[in-house]
Amino acid sequence: MAEKKTTLLSVRVTSTMRKEFNTKAKRFGDPSDIHRQLIDAFNEDRLTIQPPLNTESLYNVPRKED
Repeated sequence: MAEKKTTLLSVRVTSTMRKEFNTKAKRFGDPSDIHRQLIDAFNEDRLTIQPPLNTESLYNVPRKED
């Protein structure tokens, strides 16, 4: 039996960003399912984020070595 989902995770984004995400996510399933898959992939070190050219904060954190 799958673990019951009881905790909510939310983030504020612009309405444009939300619309773009939902449009693209709906091609693959429910947007909340895509959120879960992204979080799982990040937690399991299967997600690689390429930094934008003008951002530093998130991308200066050393990556955990396997």
